[in-house]
This record gives sequence, structure tokens and C-alpha cells, in this order.
Amino acid sequence: MRDYVDVLDRYKGYVLFVISFVVVVCSFWLKDLAFEGSYRIWFAPESKLMQDYDEFVSNFSSDDTFIVAFRDENGIFNPKAINLILQMTEDISSLDGVRRVDSLSNYQYISAVDDDLSVEDFIYVDEVGDLKAKEKKALQDRLILNHIISKDGKTTILSVRLRDSVSKGDEKLNLEVMRELQQIASRYKQKYGYEIYITGTPAVTASLVEIAKRDALYLMPLCVVIVVLFLWLLFGDVVGVIVPSLVILYTFVIVLSIQFMLGYKLNNFTVNIPAFISAIAIADSLHLLIAWRHYKQIHSRKESVYKALKSNLKAIWLTSFTTAVGFVSLGFSDIVPVRTLGYAISFGALLAFVLSISLAPALLLYVKESYKPSEIKLLDFSSLRGYGAFVSKYDKHIVVSLVFLIAILLYGIKYVNVDNNSIKYFDKSTTVRAGSDFVERYISGAMTYEIVIDSKHKDGVKQPHFLELTDKFEKELQQKYPNVVFAISIKDIIQRMHSVLDTKSKTPLPQDANLTAQYILLYSMSIPQGMSINDQVDIHNRYLRMTINSKTQTTSQDIQMIRWIKQWWQIHTPYSATVQGVTAIFSYMQESVIKTLLVSIFWTFVIISVAMLLIFKRLKALLVFILPNLLPLLLIAGIMGYMHINIDIGVVISASIILGIAVDDTIHFFSKYFQAREHMGFEESIDYVLVHSGNAMVLTTLILSLTFLVFAISSFIPNNHFSFVTVVALNLALVFDLLLLPALMSVFFRKL
Repeated sequence: MRDYVDVLDRYKGYVLFVISFVVVVCSFWLKDLAFEGSYRIWFAPESKLMQDYDEFVSNFSSDDTFIVAFRDENGIFNPKAINLILQMTEDISSLDGVRRVDSLSNYQYISAVDDDLSVEDFIYVDEVGDLKAKEKKALQDRLILNHIISKDGKTTILSVRLRDSVSKGDEKLNLEVMRELQQIASRYKQKYGYEIYITGTPAVTASLVEIAKRDALYLMPLCVVIVVLFLWLLFGDVVGVIVPSLVILYTFVIVLSIQFMLGYKLNNFTVNIPAFISAIAIADSLHLLIAWRHYKQIHSRKESVYKALKSNLKAIWLTSFTTAVGFVSLGFSDIVPVRTLGYAISFGALLAFVLSISLAPALLLYVKESYKPSEIKLLDFSSLRGYGAFVSKYDKHIVVSLVFLIAILLYGIKYVNVDNNSIKYFDKSTTVRAGSDFVERYISGAMTYEIVIDSKHKDGVKQPHFLELTDKFEKELQQKYPNVVFAISIKDIIQRMHSVLDTKSKTPLPQDANLTAQYILLYSMSIPQGMSINDQVDIHNRYLRMTINSKTQTTSQDIQMIRWIKQWWQIHTPYSATVQGVTAIFSYMQESVIKTLLVSIFWTFVIISVAMLLIFKRLKALLVFILPNLLPLLLIAGIMGYMHINIDIGVVISASIILGIAVDDTIHFFSKYFQAREHMGFEESIDYVLVHSGNAMVLTTLILSLTFLVFAISSFIPNNHFSFVTVVALNLALVFDLLLLPALMSVFFRKL
């Protein structure tokens, strides 16, 4: 180690130049800064989930649909509201990227006029003065009710269907349509006074991008400000601020640059890379800097660097390694942004270690010999001498008390659920969440699922038995799952055509496939261009698409409903069904969320345990090491259960981070403890640990908490959950390291 410091001192200028040059070169890639939020980013293009969805879009067209809604307490059927519907339908239809707009005005109403079929727009411009009859028809039409207009006739929806190119990843067009819709809503709000709401799956995508940009613009700089202010308050001089800050800055510039070199864009998770890097990098450099300042009181700058490195190198390396392992375990995830974040932060943790033992000491070797740093007065563990004796005296009381508290918190785990609902990703103040809540409150369900029913052969959709089963399924689905507010398919059009053209029929559906074919052909010829039925059946009339609208529910409920749908068709019929669409994609992610959580925790735990066993070479030490680091994960799960916080992607990420970072304090504790035990007793060794590592343990936990607390103000709810879970768990881990760990060692492994 002394040779290393000698070389570093001799070539410190070159070290600073080379590292800075690399950072400057890498920073050129930051000009490619871009964001993405499409649901396509969650899974690899070759995944079966995305391939199945692409096949669905190819057969039926996209389910990317904005929902625009407003309410008139006097009823929608008045000239003011109807004029707004007519004007918005026309304006939105002209937007680039919009395939069609379905509204009350252009709903294709099927009726019979003098024994002839009539399929026409429900409301024309010149009919605005004659609305009472229209209102009566609308409130009796099941194809309108809970779909285009509410039961009380006061709320209406415009469905804005986008081109298929948006489903294939054209986020720019999606964002442009979202901006245009917001401008139209703002313009007509000023003109008519209505509050106009926007939601739907494309709004989810657009909102993810906008929130990611906002977080990058405000939260990331806030993290930097917090770190700098904390360092200044802690050390009160330039050296204490500059050394850790440069390690942090250089680390995340290199990591972000490599991300862009590899072609990745920022999303709602990877946009947090700078904050994660800041927290990890400062944990490494802070231990080294605190030790250097302590030794600089009585030694030269070079000798202080040597002693600081010698006493902390193993601990810094182990903490960097365990943190890297915690994040790299996320690489097992099928969820691409989670996997990308894991690899990026894992590399960042190792890079922060390299810079902490090269850049940081090189900077410290430039400090003047006359520099005398002041002692850190924020915390003073030297006054706690005798703490080891206290723990030794009351060890059993401490363990029993904590076990009782732990048992109470663990009970809350029974209330924990998994939820990956995309609408719940957003704060209630956001446009998409406010729109969703409005739609669900007044008219319909904001969540859309696409059920694809396979009749097993060409023209099978036209068969009477198939249509009767489709009708039966729809009724049983809504009876089984009351959250399903509305369902529609070509079966409903056929049913309406039959009731209009064959008033004497005793059956709700035609009993002849040829008659069904005639109805479909007649309807197709009667509707305007651009409103074909190609999005309801495939070109061979084998597959039928049924669209259902459901109120927001947990993904566990989604999965249960999807499983029931598949089983219903498999058990009761010779046919089969699958559930597609963007909402279903987020539901299917639940399996990946659970898998990521369990696999990442397992491998992080295993690798860290093996590493600790190889390094400390004490099986008893491993047993003591495990408990204080496993308990925070279990306890935070119990706390989440009591607080009704569901497991989502943010919680999944936090679990690996908690285990990867929480062990840092335990490693520093063990490292100093075994050093002390070579020439001290148990009680004196505990005091030694607190004096030499207590400050760093508490301060790193404090700054990690302050940094991660920034995510609590994000509009992206998984970030809020990540913030709460991580901060609480890390502080629990600190308490266990300072209280439970020495008490356990005193009770069971006093001779360790």
C-alpha cells in the first residue's frame, strides 16, 4: 500500500489529467440525451409477449386510443355541448397521426327506415336544434351507454384512435398528438367553459416521457444540491466538498455516456442514474475522506492518505462489490429498463471504487501541508465510550425487545399485494391519472383489454353457435367481474342488424351463417370510408376481437380475470381465447416483477454471503452478518402491508439496493471489529468500532436517505415507493447494525 501511495504521489498530476481527459471525451456523448416511455421499452422486441402483441396489431390494428371526456351537469344533449363534440371531432380527426375519432356525433346508428336499412351519423351539424329524441335513443342504446355517454346523460367520451405506427414505436408522433390534444382541450375550455380530461394508453406513454424529463430537469439537480450542501455543513471547507463531488460527477458522467454510446435512452428508471451514483459514490469517498481528515490532524498529507487507504481499502472494496452485486442481480429481470438500470449502476459502483482510491487520494495529495481540518462536530461517538459495556450488560434485553418489535412488524406481510397497474404509476394530479379517475367516476372503465377469440376455422366468426357463445361469455364475464363496465364486438353489430331487419325473429342472433355474412356485408357498405370493421375481425373471419372496459383494479385481479377468460373458452367451448392490448401487457409484467424480486434478492444474498465467508473465514460471523441485513427487507414488507403499499417495479428495484447497500455498514462494523479484537476485549472492540466507523456509518446512511428522499416528490408513483421503502429500510439496517448486531454477538458469539 505504501508503494502505491508513493507512485500515486509521484504521478498525481498525470492521474488527474488522464481521468479528466476520459471524462471530457465521454461527455461528448451526452449531446445524444433522449427519453423514451413507450410500453415497448419494458420488454425485448424478441420476447413472446411483444411478438404476440405485434401479431394482434397486424390482424386488427392498434389499441392505442386516447380518451377525451367532459361533463355537462345540464346534460350532454344541449346545443352548447353538442357543438363542442362536433367541433372537437372535426379538429382531432385532422391531426397527423390520428386514424379515426369515435364520438357521439359520428356514432354509426343502425335503424330501419321504410323497411330499408339506415346506417348514419348519430348527430349532424344541422340537427343541433332537435336533440330530445336523440337523447332518448342514446340512453336506450347499449352500444352507446357506458361507452360514449354516461347513464345519466351528462358525460361523454371521444375515442381518438392512433395510427398503427405509434404501436410500432413512433413515440414522437404520440407525444405530438398528446400536445395537440392538450392545446385543443385548453382552447375549448376557454371557449365553452368545460373541464376537458385526457387519458388512455397513449397518454400513459406520453406522461412517462414528460415525467422522466421533469425528473431529470428538477430532481437530479436537487440531488446534487443536497449532496453539496450536506458536504459543506459536514466539513465546512472546500476540500471536503470538492473531493467527493468530483468522484460523484466523474462517475455518473462516464456511466451516462456509456449508456448513450450503447444506444440506450433515458426512461423513468434510468433517469435516476445520477442520483443512485451520487449516493453510492459518496458512500465510498466519505469513509476515505473522514479517515484522512482524522489522520491529517497529526500526520503529513501523504502519511494520512496512506493510513486512510490502509484502514479502509478492504471495507470500501467490499461495500462497492456488494452494492454492485445488488444492482447486477437486477440483470436477471425480463423488464428491460430494470435490467439496464441494474447493469449501469453496478458498473457505476465499481467505477466509484476505482475513482475513490485513485482520483480522491490524488486530489488529497495536492492539499497543502499546513491544512489542518477541523474535527467533525455533527456527531461525536468518542463520548459513547462505555457503549460496549452497556450492550454487554443488557444484551438479552435488547435482543428480546427487538424480537418483539420485529414480530409485530412482520405480521403486516400478510397484507402485501403485487400491483403493476399502469394508471397507478401516476400521481392523481397528473393529466393521465386525473383523466382516468374522471372517466371511471362518471361514465366507464379507463382500463381497456382486447380479447381475441379463435373460432378455429375460416369464417368461423359467422357461425351461429360461435356468436351465441360469444354473447353468453360476455354476460357471464360482466356478472363474474362487476368492474367490467362495457364490452363490444362485431357480435353486437350483427345483433343490432338482426333486430332491425328481422323484427319477427324469436332469437337475438341470426341462426344462419349466410345471413350473418349478409348483415356484415350490408353494414360494411353502409358505413363511411375509414370506419370499416377490419379492426373487429381478421381478413379470414376466424378471429373475433372483443374490447372490454374495466374500472382500475390491481394486476393480481387482472391476472385472475385473464386466467378466467382463457379457462372459460377452453372448458366450455371448442374454441380458445387470449387477452391482448397494452393494459394486458402491464398485467403480464406482474410475473416478471415477482420473478425479478425473488431472483435478485436470492442471488444478491447468496453472492454476498459467499464473499463474506471467504473474506472473514468465520462461519459464526456469517450467521451474525446475515440477520441485520435480511431483517430490513422483511420488516419493510410488513410496514408496506400495514400502510397498504403494493409491490411495484419501484419496490423491486429498492429490494436489491437495500440488500446491496445495507450490508455496507455491517462490513465496516466487522472490518473494524476484527481489527480491534486482535488486541482488545469484546467491550473495548465495540467502542473502537463506534469511534472509528460510527461517524461514517451514520453520515453515509443520512446522505443516502436525503438523496433517495428526493424521489418522494416525483409524479411517478414507483419512484415514491422506492424512496419510502429504501429510506426506511436503510435506517432500520443502521439501527440493527448499531444495536442488534453487537447484542447478538454478545449473547451468542462473544468470542467471535
